[in-house]
Amino acid sequence: MKSVTILILLVLVLLGSLIFMESQFEGISKEQGSAILEELKSIRQELNQIKQKGLTAKAPAKQARPKTASVTTQGNPMLGDEKAPVTIVEFTDYQCPFCQGFYSRAYKELKKEYVVTGKLRFVLRDLPLPNHQHAKPAAIASHCAGEQNKFWEMHDALFEGGGKLNPDDILGYASTIGLQENSFKTCLTSGKFKNDIKQDVQDARSAGIRGTPAFVIGKTTDDRVSGTLIAGTRPFAAFKTEIDKLLN
Repeated sequence: MKSVTILILLVLVLLGSLIFMESQFEGISKEQGSAILEELKSIRQELNQIKQKGLTAKAPAKQARPKTASVTTQGNPMLGDEKAPVTIVEFTDYQCPFCQGFYSRAYKELKKEYVVTGKLRFVLRDLPLPNHQHAKPAAIASHCAGEQNKFWEMHDALFEGGGKLNPDDILGYASTIGLQENSFKTCLTSGKFKNDIKQDVQDARSAGIRGTPAFVIGKTTDDRVSGTLIAGTRPFAAFKTEIDKLLN
């Protein structure tokens, strides 16, 4: 009886996720829709695995999600004035549809209202999820573009592409933003940024961050930010509330 009850609850969670995603992502591209379907397939596989095991083991107590975190900023791509009073560190995955949602619904407004005006420093770190095959190559592409001083141009192009992250797509973005093609291709295959991305993943885990997007918002220091941890995409207003608290 307990096994049946747990299965029913899990199915309800899945259905709730479907309804939520449908409401949040109207008008999404084919690629974004495919990404969401892949997430749902993963959930279904997990349900099947649980069913096969018979649900005989007692489920462990759910660990409370941390509300604060402390992460380093030094050596990571930064947008805005390094002396801005407030810093946001985002952990992102370029294949994540929810990261795409943040970019479309909040990032641009944050940049306009707080970054450009010198109130906010925006730092980006990578958290490519294991089930997103294009996420790590896209992250590497952004850093390779950074070697030609166009990290943020590539960052924007990757999200503006609507989920198109195949190698040819990335080379197309590189051409559009004016990268030197041969140098960019050499960088992509050099492996020079793999350890940096691995460090980002390790730091995210140490901070209790498991999914994307995730944000740490706090007062600016030289090489570390400690503050509120926001997990998942949020509207611009949610970030505005946290930033204004720190500014006041």
